[in-house]
Amino acid sequence: MVTLALAVVLAAGGPASLTLEVKPEAAIVKVDGKKVGTGAKPVTVKLAPGKHTIRCELKGDATNDEVVLKAGEKKTWKWEFTGHEKAPATTEPIVPETEGGG
Repeated sequence: MVTLALAVVLAAGGPASLTLEVKPEAAIVKVDGKKVGTGAKPVTVKLAPGKHTIRCELKGDATNDEVVLKAGEKKTWKWEFTGHEKAPATTEPIVPETEGGG
C-alpha cells in the first residue's frame, strides 16, 4: 500500500520538463543515451522525475552531466563547446634582450 501511495503522489506532480541549450549547431544532444536534438535550436523534453544523464557530442569531443529532476519541475541546462585551446606560438622560453648587446 505504501508503494502504491508513493506512486500516486509522484504521478500527481507530472513529468519534469528539461530544456537543453547547446552550441554550436552541429553538436548532438542525448538524454539517457537517446538522441533528442542538436545545437541548432533549444530542445525541451518531458522526463520522469529522477536522475538523468545528458551527453553532448561534437567532432570527437563530448561532455557528460547528470541532472536530478523533481515531479513537475522545469529546468534549463546549457553547454557550449568553445573549441580547442590556442597553442602557444613557440615552446622556447622568451628571454628579454639586454641593452648594449652584451
